[in-house]
Parts: sequence; structure tokens; C-alpha cells
Amino acid sequence: MHKTLGATTLAMTVFCTFIGACASDNEQQSSPFVLGMTDTMAPAVNDGETQIYIVQTPVPLPVRRPTDDERKALGDQDPYPRQPFFLASDARITVKFTLSNLSPDKSAVVELLMDPWNEFVRYVPGQQVSDEMTIPNLSGIDRYFVLQPLQRIEGIITPDDMNELAIDLATAEDIDKNPADPKGGFGGPVLFNRAFNVQNRSNQPDPLISRYVPPVIAGLTGFDLGLRTNAPAKIAVEISLDVTDLNGKRIITPDNTTDKPMFTAKNPPGTVLSPPAAMPPAP
Repeated sequence: MHKTLGATTLAMTVFCTFIGACASDNEQQSSPFVLGMTDTMAPAVNDGETQIYIVQTPVPLPVRRPTDDERKALGDQDPYPRQPFFLASDARITVKFTLSNLSPDKSAVVELLMDPWNEFVRYVPGQQVSDEMTIPNLSGIDRYFVLQPLQRIEGIITPDDMNELAIDLATAEDIDKNPADPKGGFGGPVLFNRAFNVQNRSNQPDPLISRYVPPVIAGLTGFDLGLRTNAPAKIAVEISLDVTDLNGKRIITPDNTTDKPMFTAKNPPGTVLSPPAAMPPAP
């Protein structure tokens, strides 16, 4: 782990508005975010073989800070620095998105990315760099779409997907704390990418990953929303969040003017978790 964010945030258009709504006895917050990429921006990576264009923006969730007394009551809990205050079971999170190609004459192949936060870390996947090419490590949510000119695609990241994202981040924290032999076949970013692979699901035991899944899963406190392409594109994504408080004690409601959020867009988690670099091949 390290304390600074090395990823570059490029030209983007971001609009954030918070709207409150209620459903039965549970409060929900729906927050529209719009992130855009222009077709005139420079690539974030250009190694002569590969060009990568990426825009990102932080998306905090309305999770409150613990009080001093609540924090003092939290004991030890591996692999975290302490027992989590906010658990994955404390809220149900749904992300609805609309992905749009704004070009009237060019199709676009785009990745929709979400890199998770909890109260301890912010996941930054980074890249694998070799003499031949640069390959991004997997994001927490990493979905490919092919958009025809002026096409719009709507979709949902389900509560099960978001819960799995929290589990994957907790698993990555345990892998970071108990790393594989860096010279072995599972060293470097291998286990991190396996944990975040869409085909890996915690309810289907994995002989390599299952032993790293902690018994206590810290809840998501936000994520970095991103768009990535390998060619210039004029695209945008709009998302809305539905966050339902299942505990009754952890989510800030629209009429709550007392509790402070655990994180904001300008104040995300200070500790960054990234996979280690791959070992270079033996000479």
C-alpha cells in the first residue's frame, strides 16, 4: 500500500447533483453523475504500440463517519487495520447507467470501469508494463461495450454485483497483507486480477482465491468511475445510485444535517491499494 494516487485524471466533464428519495422505512439516496470523454484528448498511455485513453471521477457514497465512541469500540480484525465500522451487509447498493456514443459517424469500443473504496483503502489497479506492451490490470467492475454512432446503452450494476465488489476489495486487502511468492506463478498482480475477474464469484469456491476472502467484509464507501478506450472517442456515461440503509445507522439521509460523510469527492480514502508489479522474465 502507498499514500499517493499515481493514476492521471484527464480532461473530463463531471456534473454531480444529490437527490433524496424514500422507500418504505428505508431511506435511499439517488445521485446522478455524468462523466464524459472527448475525441481530442491525448492518450494517458502511448508506448508506441498501445494507446490508452481514460477519464475518471470519484463517486463517494453517503456513509457517515463513526463517532469517537463508536470508533473506540472497534477491535482488531484482519486483514484491516481495525474492525470495519461499515459492513457490506449494512446497505444495498444499485448503480444504473446510461452509456452514450456522442459521435454521429464513428463507433466506439469502451470499457466502463468502477474501482472500489472502503473505509480503509482506495483501489487503483495500475498497469503491467513490459518492453512489448502496456496492459491495464482489471478494475473492480470492468465491462466492455461496442457503441454504434449516437447509440445509447442502459444497464444496471446489481446489488449482488456491488456486494461482490466489496468482497473482492476485501480479498485484495488480504492478498496484499499475505502476498504470494513474487517469483512464483501467482506473484505480482496475478491474484489481484483473479479476485476482480468477472468470472470469480465468492459463492463459487476458488482454489486460489477462497482462502483470502475475509470472514468480515468492509462495505463500499465509494468508487472511482471511469471510461477507457484504445482510440479517440466522444462518449459519456451517466449513473444514478440507489443506496438503501439495511442497518438503520450507517447511511446519511437527505434530512440529516448533523452526521458527516466518511469520504467526499475531494477527500477520498488516503491509502491506495494497487497490485505489485509483475516480475520480469528470467534472462
